[in-house]
Amino acid sequence: GGKSMSVTVTSSVREEGGAWIVTETLKAPQGEAVDTVTVEKGTLYVLKRSVKQGPVGIDLRFDGGKATGTMGMGGASKPVSADLGGPLFADGPSMQVALATLPLADGYTTTFRNFDVQKLKVALKQMKVIGTEALTVPAGTFKAFKLAVGSAEGEPGTMTVWIAADTRTVLKMVATLPDMGGATLTAELTKAGGTR
Repeated sequence: GGKSMSVTVTSSVREEGGAWIVTETLKAPQGEAVDTVTVEKGTLYVLKRSVKQGPVGIDLRFDGGKATGTMGMGGASKPVSADLGGPLFADGPSMQVALATLPLADGYTTTFRNFDVQKLKVALKQMKVIGTEALTVPAGTFKAFKLAVGSAEGEPGTMTVWIAADTRTVLKMVATLPDMGGATLTAELTKAGGTR
């Protein structure tokens, strides 16, 4: 709608108990949102996801082809149980860092499962490397793979991600958010170490 607002996104990845914990904290004028995903070492399959934003809390486990857990708002919670059809990959805040581990090259494409926490169902995603280019962000200028990510099922919403070709660092992300009236979210790497 012609308006813009400043947000800060901080990402961290740490090893804990034989898994990787990926946490993304978004600070905006409306408040803070924290999205944490636990992924299995080696496969990077998603094992758990927790989302906290104001009165909303979502806690999910992904095991044996099922999603189970709770979703709550303002103290009231309801159980979640859904069939997945297979493991989840590159879901939530782990998406960009997990995609960066793939054998990226011009034309490379893959399809993977996510879990839509709003619709409580599996969402198939497709990623394609659409080229390489020089990209300048506040952290510097890099040769980058440019990835297009979207629904493999024709659902609205797209994301473009730039990954440094040498270090596989996530440099920039631009996403259209259909649930927010088609708003665009842009995040750029501001310094080494993961702050965007």
